[in-house]
Amino acid sequence: MTSQAAENCPTVAKIEQVSPGVYRASGNDGEWTGVLQGVVKKKMPVQSFELAIAIQESADAPQMLQYCTYNIGGREMLDMRFTAKNNKDFTVKTAGSTWKKENGFLGLVYNVCEKTSPENCKFTVVK
Repeated sequence: MTSQAAENCPTVAKIEQVSPGVYRASGNDGEWTGVLQGVVKKKMPVQSFELAIAIQESADAPQMLQYCTYNIGGREMLDMRFTAKNNKDFTVKTAGSTWKKENGFLGLVYNVCEKTSPENCKFTVVK
């Protein structure tokens, strides 16, 4: 197994709205994209970072990044998903002390990074 560059959830300033409800940001070795659900008629800037989640099927299983969630305003939330440059499926290795393990439904393990800035939610993409 080889690792790629370290990644982290994009900062609010790096997320651009490319059209109403469609957002993107560049990563070190891939791209972040997010789409708001429903009809979006106007531009709505990203307000703040909420959390990031990576899941595991069990405590010793590989970690799979799910998304980084941002507040758009009011009750609107945006999930940004990471796509590696090679478009291949990947697993991640979370890094740092900001990720906390939580037991989930049916034995899943949730690795949650919250109450911090998005750049502190670091991970390495594992090929």
